[in-house]
Amino acid sequence: MWYGFTKLCYTERKNGVTHMKLRGIRGISFRRKMTWIFTIVCIFSTSVAGSLYYKFAEKEIIDNFTANAESLVSQLGNTLDTRLEAVNRRAFAALTNHSFIQPFDDYMSAPSTRKEVIISTEAAYWLKDISMAEPLVNSTLIYTERGSWDDYTKARNWEFNFGESAFGRFFGDKGAPSIQWMPTMRDEIFRGGDMVIPYVRRFASTKNRKTPAYLIIQLDQKVLLEEIIGNTKKLGEILITDSEGRYIAGTMDARNEDLKNLIGVNENHEDKKYGGEIEYNGEVYLMYKGVVDINNWQIYMLKSKSELLNSIGNMGRLIVGLTAVIAGICLVIVALLSRQLTSSLHRLAVQMNRMRNGEMEARYYYPHKDEIGSLARTFNYMADKIERAMKKQEEYIAVLKEERDFVEQVQRQKRKAELRALQAQINPHFLYNTLNTITWLASDQGMDEISILSNSLGRFFRISLSKGAEVITIKDELEHVKSYLAIQAIRYSEVMQYEIDVPEELMEYTILKLVLQPIVENAIYHGIKEKEAMGRIRIWAEKKTDPAAGEWIRFVVEDDGKGIPPDKLEQINRGLEEGTTDNRDGYGIFNVNERIKLYYGEGYGLCYESREGEWTKAILTISMRVKEEG
Repeated sequence: MWYGFTKLCYTERKNGVTHMKLRGIRGISFRRKMTWIFTIVCIFSTSVAGSLYYKFAEKEIIDNFTANAESLVSQLGNTLDTRLEAVNRRAFAALTNHSFIQPFDDYMSAPSTRKEVIISTEAAYWLKDISMAEPLVNSTLIYTERGSWDDYTKARNWEFNFGESAFGRFFGDKGAPSIQWMPTMRDEIFRGGDMVIPYVRRFASTKNRKTPAYLIIQLDQKVLLEEIIGNTKKLGEILITDSEGRYIAGTMDARNEDLKNLIGVNENHEDKKYGGEIEYNGEVYLMYKGVVDINNWQIYMLKSKSELLNSIGNMGRLIVGLTAVIAGICLVIVALLSRQLTSSLHRLAVQMNRMRNGEMEARYYYPHKDEIGSLARTFNYMADKIERAMKKQEEYIAVLKEERDFVEQVQRQKRKAELRALQAQINPHFLYNTLNTITWLASDQGMDEISILSNSLGRFFRISLSKGAEVITIKDELEHVKSYLAIQAIRYSEVMQYEIDVPEELMEYTILKLVLQPIVENAIYHGIKEKEAMGRIRIWAEKKTDPAAGEWIRFVVEDDGKGIPPDKLEQINRGLEEGTTDNRDGYGIFNVNERIKLYYGEGYGLCYESREGEWTKAILTISMRVKEEG
């Protein structure tokens, strides 16, 4: 603090006399400016308001509360003692009255239906007398192992089990006191779920001492709060616990940890009545404690200290007035100084917002050399660099776009050239084989078959050409395969049968042209033909769905021909996967596989499954496309 003061002031010596003068406020760092402002405001306001507040009010308010709380707690204790003693006397009177005890003894010694009717009537009379005489009573019951009776004023809960209830736990020990004031609980005996405070007396028949009986009088907690406590909440909060700190009633919520805190305070005092401060429910309370003599209930009067000290009369108005004056002075000082200190920051923020909105020419020029001046110079430097960098970036982007467009054009041209080159390698080979077939049939058979061959060959080449299109519908591709099979069925009618099973829903999707025919041709020449017996070729397809890859189509060309040896099968699949082949017989399927991968991507293509001597499957996968792309 002293260092800040020396920075604020400087000394000047004239004519042998030293003078102290203030430096310009703009020369002080922003941090020290704010420190001085808030230090002065806080010290001034808290010292004046705090000293006046505690000097004139705290002791008087606490003394008044203690006196009033002591008087009120004493009155409550006397009132509760009187009312609870009345309940106790009536309970004692009922259990000592001959008109009740005599039928009770008769029933307990030798139960019978007639005796139960008599004791029920007498018990209801005496229990109702207790309820009518004291408004605090909520319900009454006499319980024995041989029966239980009430005054018929409330609906019983017939699922109540005395041994498993809180009453059974309290009286489980036969050495427990015969009279118990139990803590507040929800009514287990009667319906309605009222909060009740049970008073229980254990007694026994003079003729059957071994079987205990219990008179249960349940006090209504709500009525106790309304009639006994009344308007005491105006002075403070009331809390009543039993001698062990268990909750009975009160005007405030009680948590277990707070009740334990009250028990700890009681252990440190020998006097039944005392007062002081206590931390309760997370706050500091002023507290005064009294005791109900009949059952040693603890009565606590609690008042939040902060709430109490805020309720000041004339002194409160004086403090409010002084606080308002002090606050006004502070506001004027802070407003003037903060305006001076923050105006430069505001102008800098405006220029920053301009740059954020794309105005690259925004700059802020600040003449002084404090922290704001340093920020302004840094901002201007960064703005210059950003502006230059953005210009360079725009130039780079333009160049990259030109290069990208050129590369895309080259790639499209290269891709089309490769597809056309691969496709061109297939057609001459098949044309050669077909012409040989026509020649062989013309010399060996009649004109009908030559007509069929010519017709099928025409359809075959019509679909092969497809007006130059590289992609056709699956329907057209299957027509192409059917034409080919019709030609081959004439040549190999004694050894070959075929079947095409493709769902109608797939017919309008597209496929790369001339991919199925080389696979079928491979099945005939390397499967059916080498079998030297009747064989069957089946072509089928299905739509598949994968969460990662989407929808795709799976074609299967299967035959029951000679099959492929395992080592050769592995060699074929490895060649298809790697894009290489050393076998001239497999060049056609190699071309099909390469065309598929070039057009659909590396995730699609051809693979083989086979069992030597039994069957072979060629499995072709393509993506689902409705029309030809790019």
